[in-house]
Amino acid sequence: MNLLEMNLAGAVLIIAVLILRSIFINRLPKKTFVILWELVLIRLLLPFTLPSIFSVYTLLNRSMSPSLLENPQTVHTIPAIAPTDFATLQALAHPPAARPSVSLWSVIWCVGMVLCACFFVITYLRCRVEFQTALPVENTDITQCLQKQSVKRKLSICQSDRISTPLTYGILRPVILLPKNTDWENVHELHYILSHECVHIKRFDAITKLIAAFALCIHWFNPIVWAMYLYFNRDIELSCDERVIRLFGEKSKSTYSHMLIRMEAKKSGLLPLISTFCKNASEERITAIMTTRRTSPVMVAASCLIVFATASLFATSAAAADDSRQDMPAAAAADDSRQNIPAASSPMSITHESADILYYDDASPYIHDILTNNTDQTITETQYCMLAYDQNGAPLKLRWNFLDSSAQSSFENIVQSSENILPGETEQYRGGWSLYDDGKTADFPKAGDDGANQAAYILVCLKQVTFENHAVWKNPDYENWLDTYAGKETRAAELLGYYPHEYQISLGK
Repeated sequence: MNLLEMNLAGAVLIIAVLILRSIFINRLPKKTFVILWELVLIRLLLPFTLPSIFSVYTLLNRSMSPSLLENPQTVHTIPAIAPTDFATLQALAHPPAARPSVSLWSVIWCVGMVLCACFFVITYLRCRVEFQTALPVENTDITQCLQKQSVKRKLSICQSDRISTPLTYGILRPVILLPKNTDWENVHELHYILSHECVHIKRFDAITKLIAAFALCIHWFNPIVWAMYLYFNRDIELSCDERVIRLFGEKSKSTYSHMLIRMEAKKSGLLPLISTFCKNASEERITAIMTTRRTSPVMVAASCLIVFATASLFATSAAAADDSRQDMPAAAAADDSRQNIPAASSPMSITHESADILYYDDASPYIHDILTNNTDQTITETQYCMLAYDQNGAPLKLRWNFLDSSAQSSFENIVQSSENILPGETEQYRGGWSLYDDGKTADFPKAGDDGANQAAYILVCLKQVTFENHAVWKNPDYENWLDTYAGKETRAAELLGYYPHEYQISLGK
């Protein structure tokens, strides 16, 4: 998957999670939505996916009409062959990739990603510098509370006059930072605050938020991903609140809520990579706290079902299309005349989108042609003829295979390709043949009187196509095409307007 595919799939999953969140946020454990957001991060960051028959994309593919195959969305490219090493035949089997060009979109994306990353890094470093002035806290009540939390890592408690609400930072050696004006005599409030921050620490929320920020930097151009970042952080806080309420019991709801209201009045600025006690919308937090219920087996089962269903439907890709003809016995398939394509509900076709002569940096030419499979069968092999013309439309007799010293020059050249082209897909072929006149090739890459640069137009015509079910379609117009164009002068305007050239494949009953 490329970046845009990952972004689109992630956006669909984010929308699904937002819908579920709006319905079930006060009905299910808050940890459910944290897990769903973690699925979103996986979808946004991993460049691959798992196909599933339960995927919503599989359902969409099955509901698509055959006519939609005429608009292929997937383009596979074959790397171009740069004729720079005459002595190496391996270049034909494993052609080097063409030199990529940097697009404007790539530059904009990189600039945006760097700016976004700089914002997070600078903000975090600025906070860390300020936090270095904090002083350690020695309090018996705090020590007793921390002993009950059983935090495995070394934990420090500090106070600072630079903050107005409690927060936690650090991963290996976390620090709980409390405002200097904290009411140190209010033991219950201290226990609530420390318990909340310890939940963050034990769940490694600092790492989770770091990964979320990383995903946001990569997909900064999508506003839906910004919404994900906002609600993900909010749900982390809601989940911690819920955990604290479960630790202290139902009677703590009112006291805890009043504490949040007081903290919200002192709310500090944006600390994107730090777990703050009062970071999110207080109204939603208080509502969630007051509606917190004891977790029941039914709620746990419902949460598991929602997570599993969401992952299956939206975090996976479309499964490969089933082909009923693959179940046909081999003997029956072989007896299917091997010359005809089974009739479809609508005429099928194969389209030569274009065939151009392009040039490498050293001015050596190569052929770039594009073929689209608009049938309902996978193409496994193609044979087609190529003709060359100069800029005036005069036919050229070329030595098509310069590596074969015994090859004779000719007007036409038959090409055979064994690349699979799936239904609805477009395949690009670049390189593979060199255009030389009848001159000697010893002084490669030049041949004759700059014969390599004489060809300006290429005409291609399918001669034969083999499909995955062993059916073979032979072009009935091939001989007529060859007689019309091979060795015949053709107007340049006709050569320019030849593509796209479509072959109708609707034979058989």
